[in-house]
Amino acid sequence: MRTLLTGASGYIGLHLVRELLADGHALTALVRSAAKLGPFVGAPGLQIVEADLEEEARVVRALEGQEVCVHAALLWGEAGMELDVRDTAVAARLFDAAGRAGVRRCLFLSSAAVHRPFRGEMDEGDALTPTDLYGATKAAGELFLRAACATYGMTGVVLRPGPVVGPPAFARGSFRTDHRLAALVAAAVEGRPLEVVAGEGRQWSDVAMVAKVVRLLTRAEAPPSTCLCVDREPLDWEQIARMVVGCLGSTSEVRVQPETAAPARFRTARLEALLGGPADARGALAAHVRYLARDHMPAVP
Repeated sequence: MRTLLTGASGYIGLHLVRELLADGHALTALVRSAAKLGPFVGAPGLQIVEADLEEEARVVRALEGQEVCVHAALLWGEAGMELDVRDTAVAARLFDAAGRAGVRRCLFLSSAAVHRPFRGEMDEGDALTPTDLYGATKAAGELFLRAACATYGMTGVVLRPGPVVGPPAFARGSFRTDHRLAALVAAAVEGRPLEVVAGEGRQWSDVAMVAKVVRLLTRAEAPPSTCLCVDREPLDWEQIARMVVGCLGSTSEVRVQPETAAPARFRTARLEALLGGPADARGALAAHVRYLARDHMPAVP
């Protein structure tokens, strides 16, 4: 299967490179710097195109002959100049170009953030209600994908991960982390109390699970149009804080403040049908915490 991947050198993207190559894809990785692909450079089945996503002519050429396009890139930068203008424009142009090139299936890595504020039980059928720039950018990308699919008869699939956890694809490979989790790790490393609110929590996404879901959806005969990629069971921040303390052998105290809002959760039936059961990111979360502490908090021995 001939597949174009954007964002191939990113945290999730590098896991996608590994997963798709292992699945036998003839993979074209669109990156600004091939060096960021690390040990994947020279791998059988991998073609590297060094280009910026805003170089429209080069992107169009890279799409020629592709069967599948996986858009995992995000233009991070100053709010008001990149996320809501440049990133959305890039996604819109990419999806349109994919349709014009005859790509038959396009996958977009969106985010569960399109459902903020999180309230009660939610699933893929709930309206897009983003409350921040990141969520709004992802929601806009989803709409441009739907428009391109309607115009060109292309199959579009949207994936909505929650906070993604797990180690990088290789040592010193690209890595990102949820800011609240990073703050808990920093507090545990420094021996400060970990302050959390009772009842608040998240459904996490193992980065390896996200990559597996992408791989499955590139080949599924009748893929869902949208799939939430999160664990069935939420972990509240008290559980997470105690996991952080335990993983790091920290002496920090976990302080729990009174609950301020009703818990929210996503239903995950579509994901479980695809995977054959529920996802569980607890192992990936522990590995993520240890990586944060070891490589980003050098005070830990």
